[in-house]
Amino acid sequence: MRDLTGKVVLITGASSGIGAAVAVAFAQRGVNVVATARDAERLGDLQSQIAALPTPHGDLLTISADVRAAIAMQHTVAETIARFGRLDILIANAGIGQRGSLIDTSWDDLDAVLRTNIDGVLHSVRAAVPAMRAHGGGHIVVVSSVVANMITPYTAIYSASKAAVSSLARALRYELEADHIGVSDILVGRTATAFNERRLGASGYAGRAPRLPIMTPEFVADGIVRAVEHNQATVTLRWFDRLIVWAAALLPYMIARQAAKQYKI
Repeated sequence: MRDLTGKVVLITGASSGIGAAVAVAFAQRGVNVVATARDAERLGDLQSQIAALPTPHGDLLTISADVRAAIAMQHTVAETIARFGRLDILIANAGIGQRGSLIDTSWDDLDAVLRTNIDGVLHSVRAAVPAMRAHGGGHIVVVSSVVANMITPYTAIYSASKAAVSSLARALRYELEADHIGVSDILVGRTATAFNERRLGASGYAGRAPRLPIMTPEFVADGIVRAVEHNQATVTLRWFDRLIVWAAALLPYMIARQAAKQYKI
């Protein structure tokens, strides 16, 4: 197991939910945290959370940045190096959801999902890797979803975006192996955050949504930290979510019909 004490982690989408929980989890382990998000006010809330942790804990640098802009992520990495002298870990977590018909949804909503969930990962990774190479290696975590390989009517663009970044993560693990940079693809199931309420299009779930077990952001955060410590490749955090992944592979059309009932407006 890798000792992460004194390392430096950059987390995108760190203002709330999973991103904020990951920031706290790393800081508790003595890792210096660079937390980015578009919402500077919420990053202030994160600062208060980490300041309240028992000492010793890692330092925190907050940067307001939009992952959709390559130059913003390049500047973020430059500020990280200026403050801490290195970058060891990237958690590509920033993402948004969308619910609604693929044909009838506004292009602005579809474009926002694609630019945030796919371009955001690419811009973050392409900015971070040169800094990791300069110090002999590192680790990248791409936060994907259990829906990455599922047929999901009425949330198809979100699932497609997660399928794309999972594919990128699995390829990058081999591309970056010679640089001593590990890559983990984390398939996250339903988590107790405001993600569903903030999704573009119709928020929440339809009335026929099944009662599925929900993880805490802290549980997800601990799984992400373990993936970095153990250089894990593809990680599904719960047995329940593994069952969903297997069911989607074995009974794809049954799962598709259930998803249609769940997400149709």
